[in-house]
Amino acid sequence: MEKNEWEIAWSNFLRVDVPEMDEEHRQFIARVNELNQAILDSEDKATVGKAMALMLSEAARHFEHEEQMLARWEYPDAAAHAGRHAELAEQFSRVMREFDAADLSFVWAAKGLRMKQLLVEHLLGEDMKYRDFLRARNKGL
Repeated sequence: MEKNEWEIAWSNFLRVDVPEMDEEHRQFIARVNELNQAILDSEDKATVGKAMALMLSEAARHFEHEEQMLARWEYPDAAAHAGRHAELAEQFSRVMREFDAADLSFVWAAKGLRMKQLLVEHLLGEDMKYRDFLRARNKGL
């Protein structure tokens, strides 16, 4: 994949300092970049849909794993975080239904970009909260 201005580069800023979570997040960024590239390359609907579906299946597995870890860490906002995952899953389902129903390429491209935006916003917003919690807790040890 050729680098372009839409590509998201993994950086220390995105780390939550838990190796297995960081690896899963790296995979999300890779999937986001693959989706961006498919849209930029004007790939057909089936190709974009496949990239979206892969991103969603990995998100579902990650959300479940992350919720297990948050419970193990006794993260005080674990229930709220799980609720945000449920909200995201519903938003993803709605976006996929809209994508499936769309006939025009600019509409389904917009749906793919919306899904990407939701995932990135979650990573940058919600996941950074538990990173900060873990960092503060570990400083107290």
